[in-house]
Amino acid sequence: MKLLCLKAIRSINQFKFTTVTFILIFLTSSCVKQTNTSYNKLKKDFQTVDSLFVAGKQDSALKLTEQLRPQIASDNPVITTYYFIKANHNDDGTFSGTHSAKMNLYADSAIAFFKNESRIKEYPNEYFQAVLLKGDACMRAKKYIAALDYYNKGKKVLADGSCDDGNLAQKMAYIYFSQKKYKLAAKYWAEGGSKLLHCVDKYTPQRLFFMRQGAFSNAGFAYFKAGINDSAQYYFIEDLKLIAKAEESKLVGNMYINGAREVVYDNLAGLNMRKGNWTLARQYLDSCFAIPVKEVDGLHIPPYIKLAELSIQSGDYKKAEEAFSHARALLNLYYKDNPDLNLEWNHQYAAYLFKIQKPIDAYKYQEDYIRIKDSINTTSASLYQLDVERELNTLNQRQSFSDLQRRNQSKKIYLTGIGVIVVLTLVIMVMMIRNLKKTQRNHKNATIHNQQLHVTLDELERVNKNYIRIMRVMAHDLRNPLSGMTGLATMLLGEDEFSEESRHMLKLIETTGIYSMEMISELLKSGLADESEVIEKQNLDLRALLYDSVELLQFKAKEKGQEITFNGGDSPIVANVNHEKIWRVFNNLIVNAIKFSHEGGAINVTIQQEGADVLIAVEDSGIGIPDKESDSIFEMFTPAKKFGTNGEQPFGLGLSISKRIIERHNGRIWFKSQVGMGTTFYISLPIAS
Repeated sequence: MKLLCLKAIRSINQFKFTTVTFILIFLTSSCVKQTNTSYNKLKKDFQTVDSLFVAGKQDSALKLTEQLRPQIASDNPVITTYYFIKANHNDDGTFSGTHSAKMNLYADSAIAFFKNESRIKEYPNEYFQAVLLKGDACMRAKKYIAALDYYNKGKKVLADGSCDDGNLAQKMAYIYFSQKKYKLAAKYWAEGGSKLLHCVDKYTPQRLFFMRQGAFSNAGFAYFKAGINDSAQYYFIEDLKLIAKAEESKLVGNMYINGAREVVYDNLAGLNMRKGNWTLARQYLDSCFAIPVKEVDGLHIPPYIKLAELSIQSGDYKKAEEAFSHARALLNLYYKDNPDLNLEWNHQYAAYLFKIQKPIDAYKYQEDYIRIKDSINTTSASLYQLDVERELNTLNQRQSFSDLQRRNQSKKIYLTGIGVIVVLTLVIMVMMIRNLKKTQRNHKNATIHNQQLHVTLDELERVNKNYIRIMRVMAHDLRNPLSGMTGLATMLLGEDEFSEESRHMLKLIETTGIYSMEMISELLKSGLADESEVIEKQNLDLRALLYDSVELLQFKAKEKGQEITFNGGDSPIVANVNHEKIWRVFNNLIVNAIKFSHEGGAINVTIQQEGADVLIAVEDSGIGIPDKESDSIFEMFTPAKKFGTNGEQPFGLGLSISKRIIERHNGRIWFKSQVGMGTTFYISLPIAS
């Protein structure tokens, strides 16, 4: 268990994420009084093992563990604690974070002790430890539904009387964090930290410090990822207070104190960088590097990446290059432990190379960034798609059904006994036979129906996977040209010889490329749309945004000899909207007008304020929309899609996406059309109050 605390506070992205509560189900002491002398003695011996780990004496801890093994009988519940230690530690005492097969083997051995179900009620805390250990093993093996099943069994044990020390809540927090549901993860970590004080008799003061410190750090980091800065700062400061108190009381050694403090300083540096407090962020980073901590698993990588970003911001490119070099050297040593930091390094370094006018080198690192990101997204895809609440409900239903089956079986046995006593009267026999036949028929019908449902679901799943695969391939193949376009535009913007009008056009190209890349990333991450996504809005001048869209698409219109006219006056019209999504709607409507208008046609784009709303109209002189297709024009992959007047390929997505975006902005989209004369699309959005 070498450098347990530092191992438990490994870094993720630009920050460190304390995983103490996910890595360890700490050695428990039973909340139930035990009278067995051997049991109590061995429990105390394993508490000594725990103290040795805390003191950093990993070799002695493992040696004592092996000495205790012959004293543990196969029917002694302490055997599960032995399996727990073996599952979580390598032979040199370090945490076994990569040996999922080994962990699963020991977890199965711990679960096997409770094959006799009477032991579950007799030793609830040991069983709770065993099922959570098995859940952790399943998580490492990427068997997420199986992991949820074991965590759910742990929840049932808590309901039956085991001490609720917050471990289960923190397991759920880790799952939600891995799914990027940061606000929900923060809630569970905060809840887990508060529950730690409910069973203080289970842990030594040192162990309780590690668990609470981990909960504070995790909650703060999750709130940061969720963009809730005030809550993030609150938990980071509380974490520092806890560390200072432990240092003052000499609760744990300086090795753990320094490692935990460096994590918090690094997190606070990142938080202040987000707020634009560059001076304070620099002070926190200086504090990080001033702490005498031995490098473990790339502990210093995030501070170096942040130092590089700060140096670029201040124009000190030499210092930025040095910081990037230090971070790269550490990543080369601890690559497997820090895939997300490797991704962040490539992203920041590519941006730095663009900044110092080295676009060719920058493209190389940008391609590495895209490749690594795709790999991480592919690896985590099954976890992203896991609906935790639905799976837990399903597991609970299965458990309820299993319990119902057991109760029914008991009733059948009881009725059989009564029947034997009263010589199985004819009336009872007839009723039982009738009910049995009815049950068999119902069961047969239910089985047939269930088989039909499985066939249907399998087919739907196959079609959906093919659809997702095609969409992802398309989106992935679009990335490279878009990335090149954006990078080239960024590089050209750094030149001085362009006129103001040319720079404006280049900026439009850069902005369009960035938004397109973001849209493709969103598609790869979550499919076509995520109804639960929170749209970030800001007050924007819609007139200016619409004008920029018209200017950008004038070139496309001129390819067909068309002219786009813009009528919007000179006064700003401000609405509270999401910039990228409304920009997408404007582009969709204007591109459709160009596509379905004839060569030499005219397109009129207007915007005006009408009371508390803004009305936008895009009018073309194209082919129009027949009445029979008007009801399906806004459907996803609508059957009403047509080729453009020059044979442009239709996709049937634009209007459906636009309608969804406008409705999520509390607006309305509709159209008026006459076949052969043209179509006018209207958008109504509320003006910013």
